[in-house]
Amino acid sequence: MGISAYKEVTEWSEAEFVVPNHTYLFDGKSNILAYARESDGQVMVFKKPLPMDTRRRKFIKVKHKELAKIGATVVLDTPKVLDVPHWQVKSDSGKTYTVTLESGKYQCNCVGFSYRGKCKHSDEVRKAQEK
Repeated sequence: MGISAYKEVTEWSEAEFVVPNHTYLFDGKSNILAYARESDGQVMVFKKPLPMDTRRRKFIKVKHKELAKIGATVVLDTPKVLDVPHWQVKSDSGKTYTVTLESGKYQCNCVGFSYRGKCKHSDEVRKAQEK
């Protein structure tokens, strides 16, 4: 999953205040790179990716010209694995993730690890290395 624009379509019926549903440019994980305001369409760009908790929120993938221009200029950070032990792990969905061992801790570049600080990919590598 690469850089893509998603329009939020969450129904905020329980909210005590109006929550605008903007169109967001995600980095392929749950980090926002930029967004287009719902009210006037003005595009706001962040200096660095901003994590967003997407649980309980609904989005649809959209095409957005201005956000696409920004997305085309973004260079995503890739794990620096030259100096640290690392493993490529293929997930059940067919995606490949990189698990690294830094300061005695296994880390993964999947979304689950970014939320919980653990995932089945890093657990799989850790168990294999302990054997």
